[in-house]
Amino acid sequence: MKMTKKIMLFLSLCSVLLLLSACNGAEKNSVKGAEKSDEDESYKFGFILKTINSEYWKVLMAGANDAAEELGVEVSFLGPQEETQFEQQVKMIEDQIATGVDALVVAASQPDAMISVLNTAHKKDISVVIADTDMDFEDKVTYIGTKNYDAGKLGGEYLSEFLSGGDKVAIIRGPFGSETHEERTKGFQDALKDKNIEFIVQDAESDRVKAVNVMENILTSNPDVKAVFATADEMALGAYTTLENKKATGIHLIGFDGTPDGLQAVLEGKMLANVSQSPYQIGYQSVYSAYKARKGEEVEKRIDSGTSVITKDNVEEQIDMLNDYLKK
Repeated sequence: MKMTKKIMLFLSLCSVLLLLSACNGAEKNSVKGAEKSDEDESYKFGFILKTINSEYWKVLMAGANDAAEELGVEVSFLGPQEETQFEQQVKMIEDQIATGVDALVVAASQPDAMISVLNTAHKKDISVVIADTDMDFEDKVTYIGTKNYDAGKLGGEYLSEFLSGGDKVAIIRGPFGSETHEERTKGFQDALKDKNIEFIVQDAESDRVKAVNVMENILTSNPDVKAVFATADEMALGAYTTLENKKATGIHLIGFDGTPDGLQAVLEGKMLANVSQSPYQIGYQSVYSAYKARKGEEVEKRIDSGTSVITKDNVEEQIDMLNDYLKK
């Protein structure tokens, strides 16, 4: 009887030990299962903008947010106060790398200044998507944006019929050294090369307030200017403020970007036309491309987000589409 009790006690102890062993095994499996995988945990993306202070980037962020919601990924948006502060962009990219993001989407103000830090990201297996402004970074997943030279040329071709040979035309552009604004300016000028136009080119750093002052200076030195082309809507709207104050609204004005305020200016007759990008699509496609890259899917190396000239004839349709994007 005593022997039987001892055997039963031994078997009970064995059962307990086996149960504890099973529990420990389950605990380890649980921890392993909690490790990040492509299937059970969302990705984290860092989206570095040129600035966070203009309508254009707000529309772009709306597109990126919609894609993130559809795909179940987390996107953090960062950008300096002004487009000229590219050093801050570099620091923001460094910070995102340190947090361990899965992908970076970068709209660089000064592309050459970003190459080194993006090489670091690539070495850490972070996918890099380039948005809005292309750069010579060979390991990028893709570039998504406007063909800026062609878009600038569209604006010049439209304005051509309103000009005569030898007229003066002002170009208020974004920062010198920015490939985006270089291409828009060059395309616009090339479209008018047969008219012997005298161009007055001034930098307003993509800032509305600075464009007010730049336009004032241009009118003081060149009161006979016939038209103004701004390479971003923020500057076009600043230029219009001066034209209105100086009672010079007869001067033709063309903006660039297709922001809500820019389109409203076309609707109200303040702008002759607007070269409209699709920032919503740039944001949407950027997040989608980063996601596909993390999944190991193929992504086209160049995605054109599209451009069109918006005039009084088609502006209402464009405003409706933009409001739908912004869910107004």
